[in-house]
Amino acid sequence: MYKQRVLAVITARGGSKRVPQKNLIKLGNQSLLERTAKASIGSSIVDRTVLSSDCPRIVKEAVRCGCEVPFIRPPELATDGAMSEDVLMHAVNNLPFFDWVLLLQPSSPFRTSEDIDSAFALAKKLNRNSCVGVTPFQSDTNLNEKYLFNGDVFISNPQKHEFFEKECGEVFILNGAIYLIKTSHFLETKKLVDANTIGIQMSAKKSLDIDTFEDLHLAAKFMEA
Repeated sequence: MYKQRVLAVITARGGSKRVPQKNLIKLGNQSLLERTAKASIGSSIVDRTVLSSDCPRIVKEAVRCGCEVPFIRPPELATDGAMSEDVLMHAVNNLPFFDWVLLLQPSSPFRTSEDIDSAFALAKKLNRNSCVGVTPFQSDTNLNEKYLFNGDVFISNPQKHEFFEKECGEVFILNGAIYLIKTSHFLETKKLVDANTIGIQMSAKKSLDIDTFEDLHLAAKFMEA
């Protein structure tokens, strides 16, 4: 039986502004980058783990963690306005073909190898082209979220919060921890999420996306728990 090959791309630029050099900050004795690299390398479904970065310090840390660095990300893809889809497309176009591609961000340090394996298993089981990590919708979350899920299932054209409660029950939003997609589908659509995407539910801890110093403080509390 043909084993479908999976490429993991860790995206870590050097110019984070809210938390400078965020990807190199340590939780416990491991940097955010190292935690993500270990989750990828330890996954049973990932065949190759590479880094996409413009920063020499991040490149050095990635190599130390066992991650491959086959290219340096061009400056135009390392700006605040650079889209994740464009960064991933650059990686896909500069590497041999893999059946699936997995985008991982170091800002999600509590996502595990098992979570990655589960996302792949869910996509295969339900015959979906892509799977993303999701977390429960909170009342203080922006109601204009672009991507919403009713449990596992993508909600197209969401309306108001009342619609969520009456028609959908519990609603989930993207957490940024896992983006897994068939490479052929990504090359065709140039999107990480579409109506065929399935959501894999993850805990509040695993869904933490570090973007501010407050998020880092919360991460430290999770480490103590």
